Amino acid sequence: MPIRRFTLFVLLVPLLSALARPVLAFEEVNKSYFGGVALGGYDAVSYFTESKAVKGSKAHALDWKSATWLFSSDANRQRFKASPQAFAPQYGGYCSNQMSLGNLSDIDAEVWRIIDNKLYLFGHDAGRVRWASDTGQRISDGDQHWRTFLAR
Repeated sequence: MPIRRFTLFVLLVPLLSALARPVLAFEEVNKSYFGGVALGGYDAVSYFTESKAVKGSKAHALDWKSATWLFSSDANRQRFKASPQAFAPQYGGYCSNQMSLGNLSDIDAEVWRIIDNKLYLFGHDAGRVRWASDTGQRISDGDQHWRTFLAR
């Protein structure tokens, strides 16, 4: 009987330790869900120039902030390279709605809004719709929570 308890202890301690760790370690650019690629491989510039989400290509890749960014054309890659802050999504590409609530959450790169020349991404349409009201407050809350994440 004592051997069984010891075996159970040996098996459970590592398991419980693993469960106690955060599921997602914070990264400044959301790439955890996408295998190291920002925006799930979508072209950050296309939101501004084409008013739609456009898949990028590995042929037009650029590394920035420890993430690979893909673009649909070399021209878009060059635009981003010249001014990444102008095109990179707010909150590192995490869901803007969830960030306004203090949470990190994945996005659907096809659910987005541009507000005051800044790209905001959302995990689903309900979050985007929620941001249609009290937008200024939601941005203020998101900005505050984002600074907290960056300070970690």
